[in-house]
Amino acid sequence: MAEKPTPKKPDNLYLRYSGIGFQLAATIGVGVFIGYELDKWQKTTTPYYTIAFAVVFMVVGFYVMFKELMRG
Repeated sequence: MAEKPTPKKPDNLYLRYSGIGFQLAATIGVGVFIGYELDKWQKTTTPYYTIAFAVVFMVVGFYVMFKELMRG
């Protein structure tokens, strides 16, 4: 006899979506921090590393966010 699948507990959507938002903000923050430290170490006058790492980490953060949202 086949067993019926047990229904999943409904997730608290507010916690899930706010967690995704905090994860995105933290990812971008880490990228900015790494870029800032590289700019400081290289003594650049224009924050090239900060901008580059912020953009790269933002793209990665959005990719992870969309992947998580599509998962359902």
